[in-house]
Amino acid sequence: MPHAYVTVTLLKGTGALNIDGTAYDVRLRQLAEGVSSQIDRFCSRTFQPYDATFKYPGDDGTILLIHDLIAIGTLQEDDNNDGTFDVGWAAADYMLEPANAQPTVEWGRPYTSIRVSPKSTGTQDKFVDGPERYQLTGTFGYFGVTRDPSPNIQTSGSLGSTAATINVNTAGIEPGMMVLIDSERIYVQSTVGGTALTVLRAQRGSTAGTHATTVDLDYFDYPDPVKEAAFIQAARLWTRRNSGFANQIGIPETGVITSWRGGLDPDVKELLWPYRKIH
Repeated sequence: MPHAYVTVTLLKGTGALNIDGTAYDVRLRQLAEGVSSQIDRFCSRTFQPYDATFKYPGDDGTILLIHDLIAIGTLQEDDNNDGTFDVGWAAADYMLEPANAQPTVEWGRPYTSIRVSPKSTGTQDKFVDGPERYQLTGTFGYFGVTRDPSPNIQTSGSLGSTAATINVNTAGIEPGMMVLIDSERIYVQSTVGGTALTVLRAQRGSTAGTHATTVDLDYFDYPDPVKEAAFIQAARLWTRRNSGFANQIGIPETGVITSWRGGLDPDVKELLWPYRKIH
């Protein structure tokens, strides 16, 4: 599913590419989406929240390694190895770690493991050995921070579950944003007049629903270095198109100079190194 860590509006701005009009909007959004996927691959993680269910093996230990987790839904166990997850773990049976991760605040990070709680009130005292013994449902990803636009932006009119256009009361939502209406994640592809949004519904494991009129829209935010990395990479790729994406330049005074060997820009890598997941 498409996502972008930099918006089209930011790329077009006077502090970036200085592009007027909307002729290149679709191409710029596609570039932002491609760069954002490239960042995910480099970091071996995504900064977009998504709802999912994963299965994990046990090893008779007290720690279960998991995907980046923002919020847990259910943890269930296949206690007799018959493929049925019929034993639910209560909240008192486990602890999410790191303990102070707080992935829903701007300085937070994800939970990456589950530990058997020494205060368990049930029979769970270890993660029993065997493949696919545990099933975890929840919201995954590195970061789960949303922002309330200023001024406040709301739907203008009710919204059906299949609508591909959302009307809002004022401008401020930009192409490339992932927005949240009630519990549905919605990706904004383009805008007309700033208040008519062309969108993709039910993104990142959410469900398309009906929404009442004057419902608030929030947008998802990402770590500042990730946003800056997406901005730099997208802007430099766009500029390179003028040379046919050549990685060498030459003038009589200097000869041939290699300007870029491809892949992520060195400055981008420097920004992203702290976020790489080492396997």
